[in-house]
Amino acid sequence: MKLHKIVIAAFALTLALSACAEQTAPAVTETTGGSHREIPADNSGEKAESAAGEEITTSSGKTASGKIVTVGKDTAKAETPETEAEPAEPAEAAEAAEAEAGTEAVSETAEAYNVFADMDGIIFGFMSGVGAWETTLEVAPDGSFKGLFYDMNMGETGEGYDNGTLYECSFTGRFSEPEQKDDLTWTTEVAALDFETEKEGSDRYIEDGMLHILTDPYGLSLGDSIEILLPGTPYKDLTEGFLSWMIWQIEEGKDLPEIAIYNTTNEYVFYPDHYAMGDADTSSVPDTETESGQKDLPSSIYESALNAYANQQMPDYFMMPYVPIGTFTPEKPYESVTEANLQGRWVNRYKEGGAEIEEILTVNGDHGKIECYRDGEPTYAWNGEGTISIEDRSDRNVCPAFRITNEEGNVCTIYIRWVKDNAFYDGGFLNQWKRESPADPADTYLYDTVTLDNLQGLWYSEYEDGAGIYMTLLNIDGDEGWIFETVDGRISSTWNGEGKVSLVMQDFMDDIRYPELLLDKKDGTKRSNIAGIYITDVEGDRFYDAGFKRWYVKITPDYGKDLEYLWEPGYEVHEDGSAWIDGKNSILVIPDGEMNDDGSCLNWTIRVTNDDGTEETISHEVFGDTIYTPQSYEVVSEADVNFDDRMDLLLYCGTMGAAGVQIYDCYLNQGDRFVRCEGFTDIPDPDPDAVSRQIIGHARDGANAYVEVYYTIRGTSAVLIDEIRYEYDEEAGDYIPKN
Repeated sequence: MKLHKIVIAAFALTLALSACAEQTAPAVTETTGGSHREIPADNSGEKAESAAGEEITTSSGKTASGKIVTVGKDTAKAETPETEAEPAEPAEAAEAAEAEAGTEAVSETAEAYNVFADMDGIIFGFMSGVGAWETTLEVAPDGSFKGLFYDMNMGETGEGYDNGTLYECSFTGRFSEPEQKDDLTWTTEVAALDFETEKEGSDRYIEDGMLHILTDPYGLSLGDSIEILLPGTPYKDLTEGFLSWMIWQIEEGKDLPEIAIYNTTNEYVFYPDHYAMGDADTSSVPDTETESGQKDLPSSIYESALNAYANQQMPDYFMMPYVPIGTFTPEKPYESVTEANLQGRWVNRYKEGGAEIEEILTVNGDHGKIECYRDGEPTYAWNGEGTISIEDRSDRNVCPAFRITNEEGNVCTIYIRWVKDNAFYDGGFLNQWKRESPADPADTYLYDTVTLDNLQGLWYSEYEDGAGIYMTLLNIDGDEGWIFETVDGRISSTWNGEGKVSLVMQDFMDDIRYPELLLDKKDGTKRSNIAGIYITDVEGDRFYDAGFKRWYVKITPDYGKDLEYLWEPGYEVHEDGSAWIDGKNSILVIPDGEMNDDGSCLNWTIRVTNDDGTEETISHEVFGDTIYTPQSYEVVSEADVNFDDRMDLLLYCGTMGAAGVQIYDCYLNQGDRFVRCEGFTDIPDPDPDAVSRQIIGHARDGANAYVEVYYTIRGTSAVLIDEIRYEYDEEAGDYIPKN
């Protein structure tokens, strides 16, 4: 069960956007030594010179003494001596006249059409879809532009900036006069670029608990060559570099649907960001109705999750099931690497340099045989047999070495981290060998649990990065499915749609192939058409996403029905900012002090009536240094923390630090009164576990470690009974307990 996890609002982008001021760009700005200086665009027909006597390159390609800078195409070129032209032959003269006529026609077309005017009012975005970064760009009809680059990293903290680090750049500039390349392509270049790299003599400053670092605009540099691609540009004309950024935004084989800015110098793409413009397509469809009169109705949590995509509304975070952290590597991986567990035939297939590689290991008793094939032909290496041995290297904190040796020496060595029933992990090449019988055909999945049959149903996953908390729901029904994701409560710009599902084997990395679940979305957001999840393991009620290194867990119709310690609340917010919460207890939450514009407040009065009719009034104050201030309906939640079948009160105290640790106070329901539980605020992110009858807390302890604490309620106090520190072990590929 999860308590009410109040999500931190993604204020970094709003904060950064508000700082983006319009500036008048000089013709060229050179950034040097953390500041900037302006370089006039108008050379007045004279050669550019510099006091330093270094080389200057103009757009005409000629050089003179001076520092190397880029001068725009609309800048006057340096004068050069004229030479007398040779008389043209008649045929050459005719060709020249025809070419001149064609040039004039294109010039007339270019003069009549202003491609920049078509870009006015569009916010273009350059981003990958992964991580909390983006460069926005707005272009005016005269070719001038302004933009903002930001990269939010919540995990980069230090003294005075617990809220993370924001890399940012507010910039202005101008494109050169556009030239028509063909009917659907115009070319230009970055003729001017202006941005600040210092504020009060430094490239960094701290504000509101966040470190701001001024940097360059990612995606644009002075002199970059630009292509403007108009809607309708054929898919076959789009370069590989362009498509590498657009895989989620255009369908393979389809023409370009919207205007795009392509930086051909660095192969970066700026594309209309409809979420930044506020006109993204997130239309919903009506709720799914359930038949009345059914004897065994699904839980309300299940129905809320099942209808999430239709309603474009993610269920409350604290109501969703627990998602395991990390990979599925066992906690003690080396203990599974034994001769007994390795008996049988194992196969490893992958691609290398365009060739299909197949490695076959057979272990029979203490005898082993290794075979290696490249495109079906035996290779000279890794072919032989002999006696097997396993070297224990745990004293060096590395995984065991499995070897086959014969009279001539070592035949092969495989570094094995763990062995399961049907797979073992190769720690040297970071992939899995699968157990396979000789009769299995080569084209069957190596990952035999990954089938559409095993993936049927409703699945949920979550993870957190610098952008916030990602909540993902996936539903598969036959060969149809939908996916719906939110980031800190905001609807995702990519994983949102429904359509056909399929499984294919795909290249995950150069030498690794995984099954990929593909959802060909026909509805939902315009930003993407294909959602793909690399899946390497399905274990009944969960499957593993190897791309994002996270688990998905299945939500069944019965989920939450028999978990009495879960609260399925209803609430009503009143005009005065108070809220009536109807749970196991009846609760009225009233603001007791000045409210913010959004209805949030630090001081509250709570009036509660329990099942026995006991009424009590509690005064509650949220921590002043919280990074999230709650509204009335977010202040109180319910959970049975001492497992006595009475719902206790959990009062939100604050979200603390860059990791967003939630702190709660607790009032125990004694039947005839509510009593404050001493020491409960010491538990970070408290999570009551009805199985162990303990309260489990979690907290980060540095970049590569976290701590789990275990509490129990004795009388009216929370008592610590155990604490375990986990550190990330690169060899194991997982967090390993250290005490």
